[in-house]
Amino acid sequence: MGSPVRPSTLPPKQSPSAQALVGPPEDPRVPLRLTVTRGALGMELYEPIEIGPLSVERLSLTFPGLRFPVDLSGGVPRFRSRRGDLQELVLKVRLGELTRFATKRAFEPFGPLAKPIQFWSIAGGVGVGLVAGDRALAFDLLWAPDEGAARFVVSRARGVGLQAPALSIALRVCDALCEGFGRRAGRVVRVSDVAGRLGRALLPAVGARAPASTAVRFGELFQELDELVVALDATFPPPVITDAAARALELSRLTAPADDALAESRLDDARAALLEALEQAPRHPEIVRALCELDVAVPGRAEAALGLLVETLPATQAGAVGAALLLASGDRGGALSALERAAREETFAPLSALLLWRASAACDDSQVLYYLDRAVAAAPTLPRVHEARLAARLARGEVQGALSDAEHLEAMATGAAARHAACSSAAASLLAAGYVKEAGRAFERALRYMPDDARATAGLGRALLAAGLASRAIALFERAIALSEKRGAPDGRALVELAQLLAERLADLPQAIARAREVPPEAPEAELARYLEGLYRSRIGDRVGASLAYARMREIIERTGSRGEETLSHLRQAARFELQERDDPTLAERHLALGLRLEPNHAELSAEYRRAAELLDSRRRSPQS
Repeated sequence: MGSPVRPSTLPPKQSPSAQALVGPPEDPRVPLRLTVTRGALGMELYEPIEIGPLSVERLSLTFPGLRFPVDLSGGVPRFRSRRGDLQELVLKVRLGELTRFATKRAFEPFGPLAKPIQFWSIAGGVGVGLVAGDRALAFDLLWAPDEGAARFVVSRARGVGLQAPALSIALRVCDALCEGFGRRAGRVVRVSDVAGRLGRALLPAVGARAPASTAVRFGELFQELDELVVALDATFPPPVITDAAARALELSRLTAPADDALAESRLDDARAALLEALEQAPRHPEIVRALCELDVAVPGRAEAALGLLVETLPATQAGAVGAALLLASGDRGGALSALERAAREETFAPLSALLLWRASAACDDSQVLYYLDRAVAAAPTLPRVHEARLAARLARGEVQGALSDAEHLEAMATGAAARHAACSSAAASLLAAGYVKEAGRAFERALRYMPDDARATAGLGRALLAAGLASRAIALFERAIALSEKRGAPDGRALVELAQLLAERLADLPQAIARAREVPPEAPEAELARYLEGLYRSRIGDRVGASLAYARMREIIERTGSRGEETLSHLRQAARFELQERDDPTLAERHLALGLRLEPNHAELSAEYRRAAELLDSRRRSPQS
């Protein structure tokens, strides 16, 4: 329970003569006063009290069985021990406080959040949204009170980029949010006896007896500025539930077993339960959509899922699920229509932006920037869409626009480390696209935030090297290597690049060999480092050392399963060295045999292998080989 805050802005419900009945002033440390409410003597809180994100704005009770006149000379202390009947309870939740409370709890089911969890008022309930990177989830909590129990129904769970069905993650988020004071069953979240719990939490703490609360009922949930407000009152009729909430409650009755299975990630059980529910409610769009969301992630089920979907509703009205099914069937135009419609109707801006980002990946090259511009307009502070537009602009040669996106990414980042990462990422993209000067300036900005970062230092070295400033690049590579070694993980890429510079620009082959040898065998650059070591050793006449380096290279390739033209080129060069420099067809055959295992249909490699094998076979046949 928090400390009392500002006086309530709600007018006290008491008659003009009530103040005269109150008697002497009350203890200012106890926010209770006597009052006449609804023709009976009672007590009320005259200051709000906070419990977590919840603020109890008003609490009033009456004492049954008392008849006037009553001796009020003892004030509140005289009546503290009398059990009253709760008449009214007004609750407020500030959305900012709710966000802070919920963000800490949503970490486990959803993962690290790019932004705090968001809540907003919708007709008859609350919208909830979560976003991280290229993942977003949104769902509705529809208000469906049950007498004195607060009850919400999860509805319209939707998302993009998720590793599980949207409803599955939404239910787990609800479990985390209500842990300790409520429970979820199926897709219904319930907090029972709210008034009684609050009465027992508040009144004994200020020296009064907890009131009876069976008579109060919940009313309508509504929003005032940035607050959600709801009241419980003994005069309220049975609560009225909106049509949307009533439909959601009916659906929850059908899908409860499937919902519980989804919350526990038992996807096969959830699918079986959804099929049973579909038998009871044929062509129910929400059940069909949930089935399709389960099947879209399973190879081979997309066509059947699409057929099931179009029997119930057009696939273009099924959001990201419909788009994925249409794209899997080759209907790119239909998928774009589904994504555009979903983005247009979506109330959670980050999800709308990510749907448009997905559309940019499915459209023609000429439309990519059109969708990305709309995505940025939908969620201007979402880093992922700026990153995508930066890459698209670089691909089209619009370097000024890309620099603008880079500036936005830097400005949106919070803290030196995040801004350093934003500048470094943009610089790497600029360098890969060939914009050397711009990349160099971006790396320099990154180093302003973290001057001792090895990767940014090496990146600046690459930019300077591309600009023809080899001597400065060498110094930066050396600094980057020294910085990375201080952190216990030598920068393998910088070591390889420095070795190449030493060999090609400075003709210092021994020092180049030494740098290549510093690359640890578990580094991604280990294969290239061993290849360069073998190449440089062969140039200085160290044939045995070169052969050993090539053998280590082959062992790395066997362990990692590396493949590709560069790997094949390394193996062929090692085989040629063994044949031409050391006249050893045995080792040459081993290098080429590994290459054939990786690429069995490579014609030139096959021919070289046959020549090496024939030479080896002829020597085996010769008595004095």
